[in-house]
Amino acid sequence: MNNWEYKVVALPRTIAVMKKFFKETDPAAVVADYVQKVISDGIAGGWEFYRIDTVSLHESTGCLGSLFGQKDTTTGFNVVTFRKTKT
Repeated sequence: MNNWEYKVVALPRTIAVMKKFFKETDPAAVVADYVQKVISDGIAGGWEFYRIDTVSLHESTGCLGSLFGQKDTTTGFNVVTFRKTKT
């Protein structure tokens, strides 16, 4: 029996444009600060941090796109998963 409910938050693929919201100038520190904020916000909302994963989204080219040389694409997204006990 599953006693958990889950909430998944996708992290933006580009965080660098959000640098102005953080004190850090080092790109790695900006990313760490952003992820820390996402986790802190989740915890403040009553969720327990559970894990971070990468999920891939594969998009196939349509018939017309194939004719014009477009290729299928696969994009990775990082997601933060929170959980809490079901009430």
